[in-house]
Amino acid sequence: MKAQAILSIVLFVSCTQVDYTSLVDTTIGVVDDRSSNCVIGPMLPYGSINPSPQTFDGSMDGYQPGQPIDGFGQLHVSGTGWSSYGHFLVQPQTGELSTAVGTHSSEHSDDVALPYLYATNLDRYGVRVEVAPSHYSAIYRFTYPRSDSSSILFDASQSIARDIASFMGGRLLGNEVRVNPGEGEVRMMIRIEAGWPEGPYDLYMYGRVDKKMESYGVWEEGRRMENETELCCDTLSTTHKGAWCSFSTVEGEQVLLKLAISFTGYDRARQLLESEIPGWDFDKVAAAGKREWNAKLSVVDADFLSEEDAVVFYSALYRVFTFARDRSLDNGKWESEHPFWDDNYAYWDTFRTLFPLLVILDEDAVRGNILSMIDRFEHNGGVYDGFIAGRERTLEQGGNDVDCIISDAYVKGVKGIDWEKAYAIVKHNADKRRNTIGYIPTCNMSSSQTLEYAYNDYCAGLMADGLGHEEDARRYMDRSHKWVAIWNPDLSDGIYRGFVDAVDENGVYSFIAPDKYGGSWVSPFYEGSAWTYNYFVPHDFEKLIALMGGNEAFAQRLDYGMRQGLVKYDNEPGFLATRAFVHAGRPDLSSFWVHHSMHNGFDLQGYPGNEDTGAMASWYIFCNLGLCPNAGQDFYYLNAPMLKSAVLNLQGGNKLRIVANAAPENVYVQSVKVNGRDWNSAILPHSEIACGGTLEFVLSPVPTTWAMPEGR
Repeated sequence: MKAQAILSIVLFVSCTQVDYTSLVDTTIGVVDDRSSNCVIGPMLPYGSINPSPQTFDGSMDGYQPGQPIDGFGQLHVSGTGWSSYGHFLVQPQTGELSTAVGTHSSEHSDDVALPYLYATNLDRYGVRVEVAPSHYSAIYRFTYPRSDSSSILFDASQSIARDIASFMGGRLLGNEVRVNPGEGEVRMMIRIEAGWPEGPYDLYMYGRVDKKMESYGVWEEGRRMENETELCCDTLSTTHKGAWCSFSTVEGEQVLLKLAISFTGYDRARQLLESEIPGWDFDKVAAAGKREWNAKLSVVDADFLSEEDAVVFYSALYRVFTFARDRSLDNGKWESEHPFWDDNYAYWDTFRTLFPLLVILDEDAVRGNILSMIDRFEHNGGVYDGFIAGRERTLEQGGNDVDCIISDAYVKGVKGIDWEKAYAIVKHNADKRRNTIGYIPTCNMSSSQTLEYAYNDYCAGLMADGLGHEEDARRYMDRSHKWVAIWNPDLSDGIYRGFVDAVDENGVYSFIAPDKYGGSWVSPFYEGSAWTYNYFVPHDFEKLIALMGGNEAFAQRLDYGMRQGLVKYDNEPGFLATRAFVHAGRPDLSSFWVHHSMHNGFDLQGYPGNEDTGAMASWYIFCNLGLCPNAGQDFYYLNAPMLKSAVLNLQGGNKLRIVANAAPENVYVQSVKVNGRDWNSAILPHSEIACGGTLEFVLSPVPTTWAMPEGR
């Protein structure tokens, strides 16, 4: 949708001259058929509100392109495989007012999707809809035709989990709707248990309309109650409830609606709205959002091989900065002076590349998240894989992966954190939430969790050692190598022998077919196979290589697995597999498969699979820049960059410059200079770039011996 907007933009100029938002296409991950599940609607960096159009068959993101728009929900989560929210639907109308669910959808045209604004024509009603968000609030501008019966419908009961992706189920536990026509106010509350959050939550909306309500009322399941100002239900319900207001309009008349959402209450929502959008200037809000996004996206200033590459890159960077919500002004759980970061959908997804990328690009966000974790630990007694709607999700997809996030920030020297308090979270997980025998006997997710717990232990050991907790360090490090208990030397796929497997309490292997996909929550391997999980030993590649017969056999086998599609990269467990070649002395194969993965999974349509709140996007950005983390440790793997040059504007004013003779055919590294020094290793310590510097790559279209062991 936006490639035409780039036209003659010169990319490698000062950030004050570049409109980076013109390089962001928010339809990427929306228009594909790979379940990227990205949200098309706008939001500000780490913003609390995310207004977006919704359609009845919109799946997890709530929206399906080309289908009629049912209305505009105020809060969504992007890229997930299991959804939440979609509440407080708003739909302008003309003609006979339709309130019943399924009766007010409209075909749409002339869509505009920008990071800071979404607009479309509702063809059925002849209304142009535009919406621009602030952090907690948003403003709508409805341009009506001439009509004696123009209106705005409000639905307090809408939920993606109940109304769009209804197979998720959910329970509507309460609603409130209040209209104050004299002040043009509408208030709505929903209490619901649905989607990813573990347990019920309350969400509030406070809104105002700038045009006098000539008629108004509340409604329930299509039944209108004119001039009624209040409708409340505090019991389990299946019916939709809402409000409406109507008025006459002349041709081209603009009616404004501004609203805010809060998990704390109506008063907080009103305070946030009055603070962020005190007036009725739609263009001012949109312009402010555009400035904020340009400032955020300017953290990377790059020169690409094509306009398409530029759009895919900056669209991915946009997703990185929408991964979680800074709700420090809307902590409805407890009074605190600490940051409050919500909707961390799953650390299982984001620990691998998202948080390490933010260590480089936005240390403030990493610090804020960890300070929020410390606060959560002190109030909730635990920090789990997900935190959504202010609720800990104790059912975890993998290990205790918050440990890897904390360790990554610690070993890379993120400032402003009491590391002993952060270590208390890690120690609690290691001592209270992991077993001492080093593996989990056969059960649901036992094998994948065994591998992740092993790495969690290693990260805990790194922190313990750095902080001087020697006994903890020894115990955790020793336990981190016990994953070998699930290595079955006799398990074969007919070509290769030796795979991770499931093992019962008596040491009996299950002999699970190595290529069998584990699915979600149903097998010993979570969302992967033994072929993919074989390579998730981020701290123990030397041992894995030995089990597979040495460097040459290891590299040959992994290359086979990649070529046959047995090692999957369309989900997070496979992110590190392309880097495993480095540990076997074959950085050439690593670079080849990194390029292959990027070119065959990322484009103007979407991502290889669920984008997962910045996980896929951050992996793409790292690979394009030519380096990638082993999250939790203090180094990066190097690969041939896919762009000509990039300047990363680090916090504190330092700059990291990356230059390369990039070309589609140049997938191998011939040589590297790090800060002017020849560098003959595919591993780069974080200390080399922590304060900025320069990485200079000379690339080749044919394999080279760069960074290979001597004598190869």
